[in-house]
Amino acid sequence: MDLNDYWQENKRFVSVVAFGVVGFFLASFLIDAVYGDDLSAAQSKVTRLQRELKKPLFSASDRTAAQAQNDELRAAVERLHEAVQFVPREEFRLDPALGTPSNQYLRALTRVREDLLPRANRANVGLDPGLGMPKLSPTREEEIERYLEALDVIETSLRMAIDAGVRRVDKIQIKLDPGLSTRVGLGRIERTRIPMTLIGDSLALTRLLAATQRPADGRILHVDEIEMLPSRNKQDEVRLDLTLVVARLSRGEEEVEG
Repeated sequence: MDLNDYWQENKRFVSVVAFGVVGFFLASFLIDAVYGDDLSAAQSKVTRLQRELKKPLFSASDRTAAQAQNDELRAAVERLHEAVQFVPREEFRLDPALGTPSNQYLRALTRVREDLLPRANRANVGLDPGLGMPKLSPTREEEIERYLEALDVIETSLRMAIDAGVRRVDKIQIKLDPGLSTRVGLGRIERTRIPMTLIGDSLALTRLLAATQRPADGRILHVDEIEMLPSRNKQDEVRLDLTLVVARLSRGEEEVEG
């Protein structure tokens, strides 16, 4: 078949292909004319970014500086942890070698009452004989631990109140953290709150507040809430609503792993 015969038989197909080729080159020309500069700029940017990605992002000195900063932050967190975490005295810590938790709780409570109540009577200080402890002794070990810690704080603060010349201490309570007995659980900071009401002159109550921040045994008693109001009945009396808190801090995995 010669070329003329092929043309006669396939001229429509050849025309379409020819127009398609011409259209492709025209479109390429137009795209290059309109977007050529932007495309070149984008390609140059991609090439530059690919080169930068191959380079290390941080130097050895950057890593050393970051490690030093991390060590400083961990040390600061540890200092804060020690400042906030309450550490009970040995008598108020459960020890498997000293009998059941319930017996240890009762021994500590009995000793505190036998020591503190006569001391308050000699100083003519009115004191709640229940000391805020539950009427029914706790049975769960984790609750016994918290009540013993609260008892430690109560004895310490009441000794301070007696020495400061406070006239009366009423309405002592112990409020365990709600997370201890709920499905929600405890957060990063567990709080056992100990509200109490103290009556006395302003100087005695001021001495008491100062003593909580510089106790003889070196422990600071953490104050959660405080409100001081004049008494309605006596001009020389002041009422102090004070809430102390026993804090327990949990350590996250990031602190443990280091």
